[in-house]
Amino acid sequence: MRNRIFIARLCLGILGVTALASAPLNFAFAHGDQKMECSDTAMNAMDADVQAMPEGEAKTTAMKEMDMAKEMMGNKDMKGCEGHMHNAMEATEE
Repeated sequence: MRNRIFIARLCLGILGVTALASAPLNFAFAHGDQKMECSDTAMNAMDADVQAMPEGEAKTTAMKEMDMAKEMMGNKDMKGCEGHMHNAMEATEE
């Protein structure tokens, strides 16, 4: 009887951890239609995402888009910055 209770709790615990671990992934893909914000916070978050990517064409594209977004932000062109941030985000999802 104790083994059944232990196994049941273990299974529920594993399911709970799996649900919590997958929640951020669901939120990451849910923002596909959202407008990117051009701010230092958003830049830092996107830079972290890009740095975590494996080497390859998608990472190179994302890095170029982030460089252009930073340039646009420096020029106070927020619309252009947001566009490049969006492009970088799309590259991280490839």
